[in-house]
Amino acid sequence: MFVQRSRNARALVGRSLHTTPTPHSPTTTPSSQSPYTSVLSRAGPLYEQEPAVASRLIASSRTKNLVPIKTNIRGTELLNTPRLNKGAAFTREERAIFGLEGMIPYEIHDLTKQVARAYHQLQKQPTVILKHAFLASMRDQNQVLFYRLMQDHLKELLGILYTPGAAEAVMGYSYLFRRPLGCFISFPNQDGMRAQLEAHVESLEKQADLTALAERADSSSLIDLIVVTDSEAVLGIGDQGVGGITISLSKAALYTLGAGIQPNRILPVVLDPGTDNHIQFSDPLYLGWKRGRVRGKLYDKFVDKFIQHCRELFPNALIHFEDFGLQNAQRLLDKYKDVIPCFNDDIEGTGAVALAALLSAVGVTKSKLSEQRIVVYGAGSAGMGIADQIRDGMMLLEGITKEEANKRFWCIDRNGLLVESMGNSLRHAQLSYARPDEECVGWDTENPDQKGYYLQDVIHNVKPTILIGTSTHARAFTEDIVKEMAKHVERPIIFPLSNPTALAECDPSDANTWTEGRALLATGSPFPPCEYNGKTYIPAQNNNALIYPGLGLGTILSRARTISPGMFMAGIQALANLAPALHDPNASLLPDLAEVREVSVHVAAAIVRQACKEGRTRDETVLKVVNGQLGEGLEEFIRGSMWDPVYRPLELID
Repeated sequence: MFVQRSRNARALVGRSLHTTPTPHSPTTTPSSQSPYTSVLSRAGPLYEQEPAVASRLIASSRTKNLVPIKTNIRGTELLNTPRLNKGAAFTREERAIFGLEGMIPYEIHDLTKQVARAYHQLQKQPTVILKHAFLASMRDQNQVLFYRLMQDHLKELLGILYTPGAAEAVMGYSYLFRRPLGCFISFPNQDGMRAQLEAHVESLEKQADLTALAERADSSSLIDLIVVTDSEAVLGIGDQGVGGITISLSKAALYTLGAGIQPNRILPVVLDPGTDNHIQFSDPLYLGWKRGRVRGKLYDKFVDKFIQHCRELFPNALIHFEDFGLQNAQRLLDKYKDVIPCFNDDIEGTGAVALAALLSAVGVTKSKLSEQRIVVYGAGSAGMGIADQIRDGMMLLEGITKEEANKRFWCIDRNGLLVESMGNSLRHAQLSYARPDEECVGWDTENPDQKGYYLQDVIHNVKPTILIGTSTHARAFTEDIVKEMAKHVERPIIFPLSNPTALAECDPSDANTWTEGRALLATGSPFPPCEYNGKTYIPAQNNNALIYPGLGLGTILSRARTISPGMFMAGIQALANLAPALHDPNASLLPDLAEVREVSVHVAAAIVRQACKEGRTRDETVLKVVNGQLGEGLEEFIRGSMWDPVYRPLELID
């Protein structure tokens, strides 16, 4: 598991994650005099120790960020190692011991000053793409400073690092390229795939805490998480070839920011089976494989080979599938989800957060999920993924059958309401939600001569309690449609989830006004608070970052072989239970993104408890914590397992 958790006393910090750690300047001690030598020299993971020893290790872990990192890297090489570089924050002792005098300016600036300087420099960048490039460069120079800057300004900078700012960086990857970060697995070089993955492990070992490495019998525990994309469906901008590595890198960073997963234990990967983006591969500067995208059996063998090597080299790692194309995303998830711990954020993440927001909303209205009439406008992969998650919630939480749950949905695509007579034009994911044609006979329609039934018709005849938009059809939820819906329900639940802001189905402020302040709202992009009749209503942002970091953390901590539906649902319920709206009906249906680390603690705890309940946990220490055998609560255990962006002291080993 995490280097800090399993090798450096498996930390359990007593402070809240809302409190930023104070930067320190500890005196660097020679290896023989380190007060932590006796702790760090114990061989094997924590759960192999005797119970009394484990308790002592957990107690000592309250000072996890004071435990030195032991390294033999000195001088310029140290300054060029992002994980270890402190820039002007190196102490006098560290500068002398590691041969840094004369390589950096005399004055010592702590992390707080460095963050202030970096933020000032960032603000001077005139465009979003230059801001993104600045952050990428900082991550490549000083890992702690990058994450501390991001953490201190998370809500402001998230849109630069990830969507929408990352889209331009993905498209221009070959022009912005400076040095490679992440792992590039190309189709023509697939015979060397295992060696390529092993080379990344060797690179990690060179930068790692040497004492921790000495305690490991093998390298199989070096990686906790693999974020992989094949770049076919990137951020709504489509096939971007090798540039998709930017998405893997950004998503990996969000796992660290959101859940404290050690950044050096995450492997960002791009699979390059070619690209059908002719603009990219006809560009002489394009860095990827300049061929049309490989498909069919050859593609499947390519992905299978990657998964197999990952299982052999990193048997405990969670695999996060990101931005795979429509033809492959669900199919690959179905293929591997019962074999390895894996997750597809595009299919499962959006639906999970939407379900959490809906659970909060029905909590406000004091109703059941299975009593709702749900219209999904936009029956693509996102819309169907959300419908599937809500359906699973009805089945798992309220005990109804799949067939009964399917009847609570009316799904609309560009051809209108999904009905059974559409036959072969329905995709596999849509089949379960097709309504019987006879059900629509006699409907009062806006245009009796038109073929099919569209949004206005469905709203008028179904009288939904929930309206979800995933269509990217800007302003599709018109005043007439919203007012028609509001006629038949006291608290209409309206989720315009399409990104970016310009493509949202409605502005939540408009929906709030049209419903006279009664709507319960969640959006895909951030919107300002709504005002009506002197009251302020805060629309929730349905951001996947509220769920997947905690999901990843809980899965990694439990070492579950797979992610069960029960584990997933436990995480969703934990997120829903944190909704401010449950205490104030005018507040948000979801927690604020600025609180994501604390949110992840509770999501991860719920997942770990469910994994233990189902007998899926393979980590003995986690079992003992859950069972109360080590004297610490699970939430505190999880907080202590999280990596913090602070400078730890360095210790030179010859």
